[in-house]
Amino acid sequence: MKLISPKKRAAAASLAVIVWVSALTSSGMAAEPVAHSSSKLHINGKSFSIQAVTVDVKDPSLEVVPVLAKGGVGHDEAFASIIGREQAIAAVNGTFFNAYEKNAYIRYPNGALLADGELMHSGDNQMLVIGPDKIPDIRKLSLGVAVQVTHGRSTYTVKPWGVNKYYGEGNEDQTIWFTEDFGGWIGFDGGTKIVVEDGLITRITEDSVAVPAGGHVLFLGNSVNNRTHVLPRLHVGDSVTVEAHASGEGENMQPESWLAALGAGPRLVTDGAPDINFARDGYDDPGITQRAAARSFVGVDGDDRLVFGTVSSATIAELASIAVKLGLREAMNLDGGASSGLYANGTMLTTPGRSLSNALIVRRTGSPKVQIELEGKLLTDFKGRLVGDTTMVPIRPFLTALQADFEWDATIREATIRYEGTTLQLRDGQMEAKVNGESLALSVPLSILEDSRMYVPLRFVSEALQGKVEWNQQLYRAVIDL
Repeated sequence: MKLISPKKRAAAASLAVIVWVSALTSSGMAAEPVAHSSSKLHINGKSFSIQAVTVDVKDPSLEVVPVLAKGGVGHDEAFASIIGREQAIAAVNGTFFNAYEKNAYIRYPNGALLADGELMHSGDNQMLVIGPDKIPDIRKLSLGVAVQVTHGRSTYTVKPWGVNKYYGEGNEDQTIWFTEDFGGWIGFDGGTKIVVEDGLITRITEDSVAVPAGGHVLFLGNSVNNRTHVLPRLHVGDSVTVEAHASGEGENMQPESWLAALGAGPRLVTDGAPDINFARDGYDDPGITQRAAARSFVGVDGDDRLVFGTVSSATIAELASIAVKLGLREAMNLDGGASSGLYANGTMLTTPGRSLSNALIVRRTGSPKVQIELEGKLLTDFKGRLVGDTTMVPIRPFLTALQADFEWDATIREATIRYEGTTLQLRDGQMEAKVNGESLALSVPLSILEDSRMYVPLRFVSEALQGKVEWNQQLYRAVIDL
């Protein structure tokens, strides 16, 4: 469970002190983390042209995430524009969406979308998941959220029907959780909007509202049930927390720890063999179940690398056979037809015939993210960064685990930490820190970066707090025991 707060922009109200790990090397990284291949395959007397892109997800300089069209959920955008705006080095079109909807503002995706633990759109689909182990996987899942509202000593749980997913005027009993990814205003009639900012309900109204920066809006349809049993439990000033949840196949059901997830289907391959079940995966459209069309796919090869690509024209059964021939142990169909698009390393390999609602992209990170495991638990709300040859990770979890005292003096921009007779003083912009009043030189200056968090050397703080740090080079994970 986490307090609702901006994860995508600076939030000065929530200061967290960050710490550094020792220098790292880049040995063992794949020379070509993103590689493109073209091939022709013959299956049952037919010839197929395939374009495929293979991605080493474990490369710490890469990030693989689904992205939305400019304007957010419900909008569409040219594939080339998405690629340029997101600075992608590789991309494939994503999940299905209402491409034929005349209203350009409600071309909603049909599958789940999650990036860096944040649910952008709920769904119940076959789903590509990239977990914290950086091994892509495909499984049948349902993704949603639970919202807890605390008023005084009582807590009430709201379970929205969906995230950024409006169900139409006829569904008076609907409850929807809107995030910044929805974009713009929540102006739907026939419901009440509960505005949440900095973890607190700030407004309850039937008027149109904007999703606040870093905030959320809970929409309650005007059903008798909602007006009788839900709305009376919500008050301005109540505190709000939200927790993403997953149900279905697999072991890791903590979506807040996932790097990415994208739902589409149907499934094509399981354990290296064709696995097509339209009823299981919820497809009955003949365009999917019977006809040949331009296709896009995503899968996992025998080396746990992500593979996505396009095929000129194929049925779903033929696409499954192609995926097996390509050596994929797991594979899933993506949106296709005029949506089919593929890009890699500066070249548009397959050009879509229409604008897209969403895409799966690969981009280079200016500062590789570092996972943090503290006392055997992988942290989902905090990630470190690599700056030069130094890795940075947050100390806020240390303070929670140790129940250490923490003070922040905004006037001089100094953090003071007290734990079992040790006092640390860390001041923004300084090349030294104080331990029990003694000044110690640091290799890098203490600084508050764009995310409003102070960064200081981990080994220094870990030793001062009598902790132990180990480094997992493959996962870029700091393992910390206190």
